[in-house]
Amino acid sequence: MNAVLIILLLLSWVVFVISVLLQSAKGGLWVAIGWVSSGGDYGSKKSLETSLKRISWISGIVFVVIALFLPFLGG
Repeated sequence: MNAVLIILLLLSWVVFVISVLLQSAKGGLWVAIGWVSSGGDYGSKKSLETSLKRISWISGIVFVVIALFLPFLGG
């Protein structure tokens, strides 16, 4: 059980970091990698950033909950 919680903790951390890095106000890693130009399709970028924001909130909450309860559930 303890190993599963640690794996979930690490996965939620990785998902959180990636989603935060991709949702920068100036394009984030999308522009740096070259997948999206710095101007243009605002609508699709906005919906993508909304999804990334939701993913970052969920993964952040999962991370905090697991981090708080891991010492008590680990045994």
